[in-house]
Amino acid sequence: MVHHCNNKPNMAANNRLKAARVLKGMTQLQLAEAVGLKEIEISRIETGRSDADADLKRRIADVLGKPTFELFIG
Repeated sequence: MVHHCNNKPNMAANNRLKAARVLKGMTQLQLAEAVGLKEIEISRIETGRSDADADLKRRIADVLGKPTFELFIG
């Protein structure tokens, strides 16, 4: 599930997520389809406008072949 953020985004985590996606050779659309989201939702997560719940973070990390903490922890 994606939650809209009202607090300050974690830009380091957002940058790590985007970098991992790009290194994997995936577009936002491809990642979105792999985890069952719309492309705009991946964009919002990468820009800090939305936050993913724990299950979604795990699914994204699995698709990108990275540990969850590496992508999403401070």
